Amino acid sequence: MSEHAGRGRPFVTPFGHTLLLLCYDSITMKYANVSVKFPVELDAEVERFLDETGVYTNKSEFVKEAVRRHLLELNDEPAISALRIEQMLARAQRDPVSDEELHDRLDDLRDRVDQAELTDAVETARETTADEYADKS
Repeated sequence: MSEHAGRGRPFVTPFGHTLLLLCYDSITMKYANVSVKFPVELDAEVERFLDETGVYTNKSEFVKEAVRRHLLELNDEPAISALRIEQMLARAQRDPVSDEELHDRLDDLRDRVDQAELTDAVETARETTADEYADKS
């Protein structure tokens, strides 16, 4: 069957695939309790998947990862970006900021930026982009 070598060690499936299980110490991570109601058929499908694959240790881990992936997908959606921009514009119209306050905020941001790190990041991005463009040509 499957072989589990312990925390952070490889997990070999019956099919010869190797998975790496990462465990977080409960001391460093806080958890919220969430109650979710599933249709019975979906619950049975999830249970069957867990039993057949052994990829996740329990339903909670499966649901947590599914929610995380869904949030990532949603954050990449153009409609969500448009919604955020509309909300930001509405807030700006509702609570306008004076030019002086805006300039103060920008100055504060400039003070927090390490110019050397910024220059390095821009140069690295330019090189990466140039390399990717050269590879496609």
